[in-house]
Amino acid sequence: MHLSKILELNSVKFIFGHPGEQILPFYDAMRESSIKHILMRHEQGAAHAADGYARASASVGVCTATGGPEL
Repeated sequence: MHLSKILELNSVKFIFGHPGEQILPFYDAMRESSIKHILMRHEQGAAHAADGYARASASVGVCTATGGPEL
């Protein structure tokens, strides 16, 4: 079962995220999902947005981000 399905089963409606190479398989799976993605320009902004959404809506706040640069 994909993570996107698990999130749907837990009534997640929005994900705040910052895409990147390491998390692209997740974003590919999200194409089939009913969850709406809110594009953020910074990882910390995504975390703050998810926190604010959770507090304002009493729903689960979810954020995603990619890994750092490879060395």
